[in-house]
Amino acid sequence: MNWILVTIFAAFFQNLRSSLQKNLNKDISLVASTYVRFAFCLPFAFILYFSYFQNFEMLRFTIQQDNFLFYIFLAAISQIFFTFLLLYSFQFSNFMIGTTLSKTEVVQIAILEVVILHDRFNFLTIVGIVISTIGVFIFSTKDRNVIFKNLLSKSTLVGLACGFLLALSVVAFRAAALSLTDLKSSFEMALSTLFFGVSIQTFILTIYIFLFEKKQFKKIYQNKKQCIATGFCGFITTLSWFYVFTLIQAAIVRAVGQIELLFSYISSRYYFKEKIRLIEIIGIIVFAIGVILILMAK
Repeated sequence: MNWILVTIFAAFFQNLRSSLQKNLNKDISLVASTYVRFAFCLPFAFILYFSYFQNFEMLRFTIQQDNFLFYIFLAAISQIFFTFLLLYSFQFSNFMIGTTLSKTEVVQIAILEVVILHDRFNFLTIVGIVISTIGVFIFSTKDRNVIFKNLLSKSTLVGLACGFLLALSVVAFRAAALSLTDLKSSFEMALSTLFFGVSIQTFILTIYIFLFEKKQFKKIYQNKKQCIATGFCGFITTLSWFYVFTLIQAAIVRAVGQIELLFSYISSRYYFKEKIRLIEIIGIIVFAIGVILILMAK
């Protein structure tokens, strides 16, 4: 059950990172706060990577592994495009539809793992994944009527595309980690995947910020302490996710990892002082039932 503890740990730090980013969004742009997630994670990844392996030969060894570069670039770029597409969905008056439908991530991960990695899921696991996703939908949806009235709208397609890109990045990251079969442990697979993935994403987004939002660099510097905290939480979160991906299917991990809903509830209620509605509590309960079914299946 080691993977369950690490998944809960990852979900906790992901919620903490999200809370820090939410505060950062008051002072810097959404793209810049996304950039912070990668750029300030990279120094921690760099230090741990070279402290652990203690040589540069591992760089050459890693990129020579079959399919690693293909999957790591696919994952890194998919995650960036997911972020941009999600930001694009905010332009719609009914952007809530896009963000809600992006929650189909777990179901789409399961489908992609079957197609790309040839994984198999038993019936109880599939039922648990579907029920937990419904719980996330209930928790995330502010107005169900708007969702049903706009099922064929552009924002619906954008939301589904967001979910697909996020799912693709998760499955590709897992494929990249699993391609490192010659490494000694799951930790080494996860660390190598983290270092290369974050390096690629930081490089790409640095160029983007420099070309289109150069003024954000100054704002990032003015909020450097919070940026460092966000980067550290992102580092812990991503390393934990990648480690678990080497142990068990990503769809199961991400389904259980939606326990972040509970942490989000606590943050909203006690940190941001936001009012919690009954429907959100119902969503958490439905989600919990789905997770219990998944754990029973495993």
